Amino acid sequence: MLKRALFMALVLASGTAAAQTNVPPEELYGRYAPGGDCSKQPRIEVSKTGVVIDTAAGRQGPLPIDVCYSCAGGAQYEGIQRWVYVKYGKDKWGGDNMPVIMMFNADEQRGAVQIDHDNTLKTPIGAPMTQIVQARKLKLCGAVVTQSAAGKPATAAKAAVVAPKPAAPAKTPADGFAAVLGGLLKPGDYAANSFYDWRHIEAAPHVTWAALPPEMLDKPMSNGEYFRRAGMANVAGQQLKVLAGGARTMVMNLYFKNEGKPIGTPALLAALKGAGYTATLARCPKLKGMNAPVWYRLSAPGKRPAYLWVTGARPPQQPWEGFSLSLDEAMKPLTPREATVYTDRCA
Repeated sequence: MLKRALFMALVLASGTAAAQTNVPPEELYGRYAPGGDCSKQPRIEVSKTGVVIDTAAGRQGPLPIDVCYSCAGGAQYEGIQRWVYVKYGKDKWGGDNMPVIMMFNADEQRGAVQIDHDNTLKTPIGAPMTQIVQARKLKLCGAVVTQSAAGKPATAAKAAVVAPKPAAPAKTPADGFAAVLGGLLKPGDYAANSFYDWRHIEAAPHVTWAALPPEMLDKPMSNGEYFRRAGMANVAGQQLKVLAGGARTMVMNLYFKNEGKPIGTPALLAALKGAGYTATLARCPKLKGMNAPVWYRLSAPGKRPAYLWVTGARPPQQPWEGFSLSLDEAMKPLTPREATVYTDRCA
């Protein structure tokens, strides 16, 4: 699969996925410390003047921040989590460099704070903030964190999975997988080069997803993604492993692994055509008959185009069948090395 860099500057680039401000909301005002005991340090103080940290290494603040109201779950999020991003100048792509995130009301628990630190760019954050990061979890001083967003006793744990949307049973694995791919294409009213949020993938039929939020990774995936969400597609009795990859607020690639009986490219193309999708060969090996991955451009009325990467099973070295769906609307140019094998001029 061709590699492509995923710039972390895109983390907050989707206007549809997150509402932001640089002023902390009044609902977060208070002092936060380990175990809710403000006789201990480090502490976070939130007031109308902003966010200040108080540690054994000193005080800092008010901090330059962005407050995100929907980063915990996307554009349709209605929970109480509020994510405060701390700015440290500009990153190498020209966007705000925000390696520290203070997640207030973490896991929908009022008064709980969790601090995450993305050290990908090795940004110096100073001794006081380092102590905040090391503490990782704080609580509102004097508060008992036992209430959920609705004011009812909090549940012990979040649901482990998100069930698929109701859909007519698939007649064949190819038909079912074609429906999955169609459900994951971007709607036609999305702007070019934009991406949808993590809840949108739940609209795909036949797929059961792990619960939100997406998992944050210490190291990027093959295409540069730092966030992922696993799933399982069940199409006509056959299961495919699914993995969505992207940035904190957006999905950019979908990956599929079929370890069972191969669906087969001809059957899948026929199913896509029958469902109203056009699959045009976009990148292929120069040598005809070569058993190597290929790329198709998928399009349909009312959908934004995407690119489907397909590799057939090649036992015994590769006994599984693989697919990936890139929501980018343009393929990355071939590198000189790739150009010796592949061409974008496919008959």
